[in-house]
Amino acid sequence: MKAVIALGSNLGDRRAHLEAGLAALRTLGAVVPSPLVMETPDESGRGPAYLNTVAILVTEEADPRRLLEALLRLELAEGRDRSAGRNAPRTLDLDLITADGPPGNWTWATPEDLRALGPELSLELPHPRAFNRPFVLEPWRALSDPGECGGVIPKG
Repeated sequence: MKAVIALGSNLGDRRAHLEAGLAALRTLGAVVPSPLVMETPDESGRGPAYLNTVAILVTEEADPRRLLEALLRLELAEGRDRSAGRNAPRTLDLDLITADGPPGNWTWATPEDLRALGPELSLELPHPRAFNRPFVLEPWRALSDPGECGGVIPKG
């Protein structure tokens, strides 16, 4: 499966966290990172500016739900603290933007090792806010063939 992953960080050494996130993604498959890293303000007003980039991941995993679980584990391994709530500053944010296959909405029981995130996980593909976020679209467009994944090409 090919998937588009957005990476962001606004705590600590942001660039190092993005590099660690890309290295961690490589444990899941082949990674093509965007050449563009953007700095954007923290929309919540609760933290410093973000560094953002996008990568295409080609993985043997065929189920987007299992891929999301893997991304959540990578975030936790990089020190992401989800106890501070939604949109809180973070060391690493990995968002699954789109993936090969049909769009959809899924909700399922959280695996035991991720239970601290709540009883259920949910996923909507394509990501419902991605196409309104320049920090996703601009790095995605900077990739040589952004339309390869899921037949979705960012407009602009």
